[in-house]
Amino acid sequence: MRLICNPALADHLHSPSQKVRVITEAWFAGEGYCLNCMSNRLNPTTAGTVARDYLCPVCGQPYELKSGAGRIGAKVVDGAYGTMMGRIREGLAPNLLLLRYTPDWLVTDLTALHAVFLTPTVVEARPPLAPPARRAGWVGCNLLLSRIPPDGRIPLVRDGIVMAKSEARRLYAQSERLTELKPEQRGWTALVLTYIRKIGKPDFTLAELYAYEEAMHAAYPENSHVRDKIRQQLQVLRDLGYVEFPERGRYRMLL
Repeated sequence: MRLICNPALADHLHSPSQKVRVITEAWFAGEGYCLNCMSNRLNPTTAGTVARDYLCPVCGQPYELKSGAGRIGAKVVDGAYGTMMGRIREGLAPNLLLLRYTPDWLVTDLTALHAVFLTPTVVEARPPLAPPARRAGWVGCNLLLSRIPPDGRIPLVRDGIVMAKSEARRLYAQSERLTELKPEQRGWTALVLTYIRKIGKPDFTLAELYAYEEAMHAAYPENSHVRDKIRQQLQVLRDLGYVEFPERGRYRMLL
């Protein structure tokens, strides 16, 4: 994967945002590949296609590219709230690609967010646009990366170092097991997996996971039985092959 973009492609444009879009989308069209199959090519979609910038010509997997010059923070600005929520509920959310570049158009970071981890708890509605705005009342959204476990964030490029395609595809395939769950069921599973990863060790106790009860309740404020839900999701993760129960109250990560 070459990490140099071609800024000359946008010489005819004046808008900075349009320049970024044209330059980075052209780069990814030439260097991107499918994580879901062995295709080393992705086809750009037609202008105006909702929530997808590229499609794999072999398996049809959709991808959406988000580019910026700054560090990737805890939130990523996305498009219309209703559109993203609808895609998630229908099981049609795209894989997101977060690209970071330098002022001289070198790609330094490219992170793929597996679509299976885009759940309703990850999507935060932004305030509606005020009446003076051209699209007054329109509601956009932010994506809360803190609620996506490391499993769902694949560093295709990190600090200028390119991950091997074989490894990227292996990590992607590992998370595919969550497709066994319905889209509306994945939110709690992904959330519990996120906080298991935060514990930071393969063997952990139920008490250590309960320490994140308040944070989980913040994601699901309508649920007053968080501990019950945690235990339930540990069983789901066991059935999916992520966790085993060596003894009562103690757990071990397998992946």
